[in-house]
Amino acid sequence: MNPTFGSFLKQLRKRAGMSQHDLAAATGYSRALISALEQNRRLPDVHAVRQNYLPALGLQDEPRLAKQLLELAALARGERPITYPLSSHLLHGADATADTEGRVRLPSSPTMLIGREQETNHLCQRVLSHQGRLLTLVGPPGIGKTRLALVVAEQLHLHYRDGACFVPLATIADTATLVSAILTAVGGRNTGPQPPQNQLIEHLRRKSLLLVLDNFEQLLAPTLTDEAVQLVATLTAECPGLMVLTTSRERLHLRSEQCYKVPPLSLAAALDLFTQRAQAVHSAFGLAAHNRPIVEAICVQLDRLPLAIELCAAQIELLSPAQLLAQLKARPLDLLMDGARDLQPQQRTLRGAIQHSYALLSEAERTLFRALGIFVDGFALPELAAVIVGDSATEAERFNNPVILQSLLPLLRSLIGKSLVHSQTDSTGEQRFFLLEILREFALEKLQIQGEELALRRRHFAVYLQLFRIGDSHLRQATGAIWVSRLTAEQGNLRAALQWAFDTAHYVDATWLLVGVHYFWHFHGHWHEGARWTERLLPYRHLLATDLRLALWINYCAYTYELAAFQSLDCYPNEIMSLLENCDNQLLQSAALHWRALMMADSGQAVTLLMHCAALARAMPKPTTTDIPFSLLGDRDFLLAAYHWGVALRLIGQGEFSLAEHLLDGSLTLYQERGDRFGIADCYSSLGRLALLQGDLVQAQAHFHEAVTIATAASSPEKLRQWQPLLAIATLYAGDTAAARRLLGESLQRCMDLQDDLLLAEIYLHLAECALWEEEHIEARQWLVQSLHSGVDPRWMTIHRISQFWVAARLATAQQQYHHSAIFFGLADQMHSQIHYMIGGPMRALADDALATVQTALEPAAFAKAIAAGRQMTLEDAFEMILTASPKAAN
Repeated sequence: MNPTFGSFLKQLRKRAGMSQHDLAAATGYSRALISALEQNRRLPDVHAVRQNYLPALGLQDEPRLAKQLLELAALARGERPITYPLSSHLLHGADATADTEGRVRLPSSPTMLIGREQETNHLCQRVLSHQGRLLTLVGPPGIGKTRLALVVAEQLHLHYRDGACFVPLATIADTATLVSAILTAVGGRNTGPQPPQNQLIEHLRRKSLLLVLDNFEQLLAPTLTDEAVQLVATLTAECPGLMVLTTSRERLHLRSEQCYKVPPLSLAAALDLFTQRAQAVHSAFGLAAHNRPIVEAICVQLDRLPLAIELCAAQIELLSPAQLLAQLKARPLDLLMDGARDLQPQQRTLRGAIQHSYALLSEAERTLFRALGIFVDGFALPELAAVIVGDSATEAERFNNPVILQSLLPLLRSLIGKSLVHSQTDSTGEQRFFLLEILREFALEKLQIQGEELALRRRHFAVYLQLFRIGDSHLRQATGAIWVSRLTAEQGNLRAALQWAFDTAHYVDATWLLVGVHYFWHFHGHWHEGARWTERLLPYRHLLATDLRLALWINYCAYTYELAAFQSLDCYPNEIMSLLENCDNQLLQSAALHWRALMMADSGQAVTLLMHCAALARAMPKPTTTDIPFSLLGDRDFLLAAYHWGVALRLIGQGEFSLAEHLLDGSLTLYQERGDRFGIADCYSSLGRLALLQGDLVQAQAHFHEAVTIATAASSPEKLRQWQPLLAIATLYAGDTAAARRLLGESLQRCMDLQDDLLLAEIYLHLAECALWEEEHIEARQWLVQSLHSGVDPRWMTIHRISQFWVAARLATAQQQYHHSAIFFGLADQMHSQIHYMIGGPMRALADDALATVQTALEPAAFAKAIAAGRQMTLEDAFEMILTASPKAAN
């Protein structure tokens, strides 16, 4: 990475302590020209550089820097490097023709450094800014600290009269050897009666030198720290022309020290590095569309660590990218080996590089580091303390125990300082800690070797079961937003705990954890995941007590209600009814009956059963603790509000608006008293439906917008996918088709992501209405066909089916297919009478207008015959009529 004229000019300007305005004034040019030159947007005039810029930058006594600037100016113009003799005043104090390479004692890299341009430029500027004459590059094993330090030294050696010098410390074991190694590297001699350290100071005191000390962590063991670090402090204090650049897993903690945490590669740079190293061993390898996602996943799995990527790419001659990824997910450290023989021994395998750092830890640090491997995707301090403390501790002692936290904090802080643990601030302002995945694998490996894994896994499960139980009780309260963020961050630990329970056949424990997480997963769109975990438990349900088994079925029903990929509860009616009869918990009984009511096509029966559910819940005493064993299914007030809301929805469908509004107001009050934002939004959405059916579009839009705003603020895709389509259809009826299409487009993608077939069918129908509104009849038919192909069994008579046939009737009317239209109106009328549902509002008005048009277009006898035929038609026949009709529209 050779400097350009512009970048080198900028470095020299900063070295001289000048701004662009200062350099412009000194040279007689404009600041805009200086800026353009530094950005390589203008070509330099070599003569002007020689006559004006060299004196302005104070390079009279820096012939090597002057020569390089002139050479770069010539190269920028495409001319031969410097043919211009330097003036005699530039040769004062040094021989410009001397071989400067003799002053550069840096190992040359066998390969090009990839993806570090930004970091290199940043570090060069920090070195030249003179903020401190000690800069330490810190980072975990394999991050590429040494390579980055070498490139910085290569770019900056001309800024120092005596060049740059690299001193590897991997084999240095004591301070005396360190002094000797540095003295030898910088060309000094250990002679005379003076101590070697004094000789080193005297040798460097008159030097202008960049000194690179690599792998300084070797000398940061407790017995060596003070001596080794004090040597660096003395050198920087006594040698004014010395700049020290160190690489280490932790900083040196000196006042003069600047610290830079080397980040992982960007994903683009990681891909470039993988490709380059793969092609070095297998020239036919190339990054293409078919393998790029796999290679990206490999780089992410490797935490974008350069050493890990190089070691992995070297295996490409034996394994395909897909095989590499599979091996990485199974045994990553076994794959990342066989590095180049010209690497240091500890860098030939990633395990070796990490082991080198691990060996430098104290016993207490090693014990904690091993334990941290149990956490997935990070951890917070309370959970760390609760998992680390012994099995004999009580629950109160585990969580937020200040004594335990105080004992852990110094060790955790030390591991962070050694770049083995990272910290970040989450959305709530709390600190969260994590290990890079490769380091976590190493920690787990050591944990298993030490025989410590089983006890930690058991405590890990208990801690996260308790966390999600506590969190569940807060999710339906005013504190819900904070707990959503906290529980979202712990999804990796939750899944690890569940997997451990399954792996060790703790099926009862797994069920309790699934009960605890159910509300969070259900209301944040994790239906498929919740259903898959629950389905894995079904073969072992005979191990569960009656109440817990019924809770498992209730939650499974909630997950799979609208998911076609899972088996229906219709397969187990006798088992579920038996559980209901033998269950003594009335809240569980009410919850089971609630889902049975939701599946009823007859609204009258559903309302009766839902009112019975509410009576069962009302008869139960209010829980006295926030730790409710059955979580959501034991939350009496929430269930009571939910049952009132469910009854109101059914009453809206029957046209009993006054009673529905009364129940919704009561439900809204209960939710508001709790601060339950999702419950509040559910009520607003239902009030919006009520307003829409009564033709009050302004009020409908306001209610739907309130619900969508709550879901957006809560980052709940599950709730957004319910409420945004309602806002869209109200927006459409208000006449804004563009906004309606935008909202439906967003909803469509969200439902596809969640694989919600039933709601997809409704969105397709709304899109058909949009197209019909804009007289795009062919598009409207296409959306209608997609709606018919999605959702529930075509034999079921539902509210959604009535809406489909009303749209089909309106479309047929618009296409002047009046006979078909009359048949569809007849079918919709028959369905109305069967399910006791009333459609009103704008949709009713549009349907009535279409029906009047059909009645005018057809002879009275033909119209009556078609209506009668529709009333006798089966849904299967109606589907067939729509799906086989000609798509040609009479536009």
